[in-house]
Amino acid sequence: MTSTRSDQGAGPRPGIRLPPRAGLPPGVALTRLPVLGTSWYERRFSYWCRRTWVVALLVIAVVVYALLIAGVVLAAGPPGSPGFLAVATAEIVFTIVTSVWSFRHLWRLGVSGRALRRNRAAGSAGASAGLAAFWAGGAGVALLLLGAMLTAGFVLAAFVMWLAPVPPAERYARQLLEEDLRVRRHVPMHGPGGSGHHRRKI
Repeated sequence: MTSTRSDQGAGPRPGIRLPPRAGLPPGVALTRLPVLGTSWYERRFSYWCRRTWVVALLVIAVVVYALLIAGVVLAAGPPGSPGFLAVATAEIVFTIVTSVWSFRHLWRLGVSGRALRRNRAAGSAGASAGLAAFWAGGAGVALLLLGAMLTAGFVLAAFVMWLAPVPPAERYARQLLEEDLRVRRHVPMHGPGGSGHHRRKI
């Protein structure tokens, strides 16, 4: 018996219609995402409040970063001076490049589920770095400004990623649930209009 091209995973399988939360079979657990929890499943008022809160925090972070970087650029010289233009151009180019790289990297981590394992460690490291800069005085301020210039692209990428209709971590959680339901045979394998039978790879 031979298998068809579609059986060999030539392309992504169509999405399935998820049942209401109360209709999930026993033993099916929803993945808890950072900030969102399990609200991603039904996407009700709580879900959108949480996403709005995250976006608002990131907007504040972007504004703070912009102010810090503007201070560094202005310190390089008056507007239009060679020092001003050199620092401003270098920071703009660097931020654009790191934004694109960070977005691609964060998206891959999210859709693969690796971001869920790294989230707690990254948060602890960020808090420790902030406290260290605070207690270090003037040297800490210099390090903070340098860090802002080097990590602005990362913050901008995170902001854009949370504006996506379906964030990558949520995509991962939905994919896990769909696969679990397929294995339990609670949904047709081939989507609406399909035969409802599973075809095995040979």
